[in-house]
Amino acid sequence: MPIFPHNFYFCTMMKLRGIILLVLVLCGAVFFACANDYFAHLDKLISEHDSRIASKKTAIDKIRKSLPEHATDAATLRKEYDINTALYKEYLEFQNDSAQKYARRNIEIAKSLGDSSKVIDSRLNLTHLLNKAYLLDEAESLVHDIDTTSMSKEQKLFYFKILSDMCMFRMEFNKGSSYEALYQEKLTDYRLKISTLSEPGSERKMLYHANYLNDIGKTQEAIALLEEMLKDYQSGDRTFSVITSSLAFYYSILGDREKQKQLLAMSAASDIEGCIMENSALRQLADILFDEGDVDRAYRYINISVSDANFYGTRLRNVQASQLVPRIIKAYQEKQEKNYRNMRNFIIALSVLALLLIAGVVALTMLYKRYRRLSESRKRINEKLESTNQQLQERDKIKEQYLGRFLTFSSSLIDKNEVQRKALNRLAMENKDKELKSQLKSPHFEYENAKLFYQNFDSAFLNIYPNFIEAVNRLMEQGQQIEPKEGEQLSRELRILALIRLGITDNKEIASILRASIATVYTYRSRLKARAINKDTFEDDIKRIQAMS
Repeated sequence: MPIFPHNFYFCTMMKLRGIILLVLVLCGAVFFACANDYFAHLDKLISEHDSRIASKKTAIDKIRKSLPEHATDAATLRKEYDINTALYKEYLEFQNDSAQKYARRNIEIAKSLGDSSKVIDSRLNLTHLLNKAYLLDEAESLVHDIDTTSMSKEQKLFYFKILSDMCMFRMEFNKGSSYEALYQEKLTDYRLKISTLSEPGSERKMLYHANYLNDIGKTQEAIALLEEMLKDYQSGDRTFSVITSSLAFYYSILGDREKQKQLLAMSAASDIEGCIMENSALRQLADILFDEGDVDRAYRYINISVSDANFYGTRLRNVQASQLVPRIIKAYQEKQEKNYRNMRNFIIALSVLALLLIAGVVALTMLYKRYRRLSESRKRINEKLESTNQQLQERDKIKEQYLGRFLTFSSSLIDKNEVQRKALNRLAMENKDKELKSQLKSPHFEYENAKLFYQNFDSAFLNIYPNFIEAVNRLMEQGQQIEPKEGEQLSRELRILALIRLGITDNKEIASILRASIATVYTYRSRLKARAINKDTFEDDIKRIQAMS
């Protein structure tokens, strides 16, 4: 009987099944290793985060030292303009307020040189920064004041990019509202316009064309375009970060969560390598990992994301992160509590066994040490979380207080202006030219408005920092305490310190707010430091004064 062929077929099939199973296991292992590999690479870069920032600051300081002192002639002003432009580019994705400083200075230089093209470049740069800081009303006001008729083609493309970003940020902030679709429609129109005007094959054209393709539902085509484009860029480049972040979004639309995570990790890694502090990939990645139950990694990533957003100075990223932080913190605390309870129960069980087993004494000692370390770690984490929550609460209180005061103050000014307008109009209609001229020349109205502003500022500030004056006086030497005059809430010295506590440290900005000269502000600050107990840390001590609890 033909037994051998049957046995041969059976054995062959069994071997084949074994090979297929082995291949599947190996594929799974490779996939798991790759998934862990891009997270391992990201975690390694995160460990180098602080040192990379320090290196970036050193490189910027080297450029800053080449700035000419007291530039007055045209050649020196042009040199300062070029160096300021280099510093603007260094700070563009690194620290918004510093980049704004050099963009504003370049506007002044360009005006002094009478170079209208440079004026437009500098104003566009400043508007771009205001967008990134989510100061959209200020950005919109500034961009609409720019004369578009004298723009070059490149300037017009930058102009449209700014308007496109403005729509995108407003859409992000209004996500889920009735305004989202309106901003999306405008955004799509701008993307098509930029893509059409850009040079064929240019980076700008491909990026905006990909965005436009996705907007009109051609996501697969957008992915194909950007994946081909990605081959020409290296991690650490801003464009690499943008492409990978965009691809992650496109894959999320297609429902490919694993590819989305991989690309977000690549984008976040590129941000860290390039010291790009204006980022969102790490925050998005933390959100996904939290949903998947990887609470520890999500907690690490969201902390770094919040820190970067604060360092860069963008309200939008802060708001987005703050919406996610409480959920992750709560889950992390719950996990820590669970680990704590488990560890406590385990120690109790081992304590019972230790009465019966001599060897259990050693194990109990080791576990007890672990328990202590866990408790100390939990305490440090809770202290850090409490500090973070206090900062967030303080910002919310400041915003609420000043928004309310701003609305009240604005309404009052409108009322007073209306009364003044009617009074002047009445004098004009009655042909009382002498009285009209007298009213127009009188500084009384301006004085009253300034007085009203200071009253509102003082009240709002002391509502947030009710113990501010006492706290300031504790920093002063004996006999050098500051007391407001009768009828005042804050003296001019205290208002300067109040502005410093709110983060406004530039003498020019303080002088503008308090309607004083820069020299006066400088003199006040110098005298205050001279009267302080700790002169070197005086202003830092002011910034640490706590708000109301």
